[in-house]
Amino acid sequence: MDTQLNLRRSISEGLSAWLTFEEHCGRRNLFSERYLALPLAQILANNVNGVIEAEHNHPVLTSKGRPGRPAQLDFIVRANGRVTLAVESKWAGASGISVRDVIWDCVRLELAAHHYNCDALFVLAGQRDKVDNLLMSRPFNPDTSRGNPSRVLGLNNAGRSSVNIQSPKRDFGPALHKQLKLYKDISFPRSFVCGTGTQVPKSAPAASFTAAVWHIRPELPAKRHTFFA
Repeated sequence: MDTQLNLRRSISEGLSAWLTFEEHCGRRNLFSERYLALPLAQILANNVNGVIEAEHNHPVLTSKGRPGRPAQLDFIVRANGRVTLAVESKWAGASGISVRDVIWDCVRLELAAHHYNCDALFVLAGQRDKVDNLLMSRPFNPDTSRGNPSRVLGLNNAGRSSVNIQSPKRDFGPALHKQLKLYKDISFPRSFVCGTGTQVPKSAPAASFTAAVWHIRPELPAKRHTFFA
């Protein structure tokens, strides 16, 4: 089994077990994206070589002249003077997650992976039925120009997926392009590729907690362009 897959399995299985433990300790009301930070950092520290850094300023999207908090990555791993891994996580809570927010996280990861020439992982955690329903929902399976649905994130032998963000006519296009146009001078990928999602165990009760992990691959330099207002 390759190192990348081992890491995805460790994150998926480790977070799922930790969430189950925390639920039995009566802390379910605390579950959130922020609450995932400690166990995720611990799992990374045990499975990768290098120093784990949290809330790392994004190498591409951080603008000196832009007001407010700079864009950040949840985690990076730095080894031998270079960044080797970038990680973003999302919590599938009662209010749900928009497809635009998920794609924006994946785009941010793609930009970091391209800039650092490193690996990138997207983690989605929550109650099993909420995660499954989210991934099977209409917004996460938008129609292509041919009228066929195309998944944004696939799981468990569903194969990798290439998500085209170029066209503003895609279902998620208007909301996403509104975000992209805030960064007029940045060269974005026309698409990003998600490897086959890893979820351990593959089959679990609907009310159990789970974490799914995807490898985000950078696009080629020739397939990048800016989004103008």
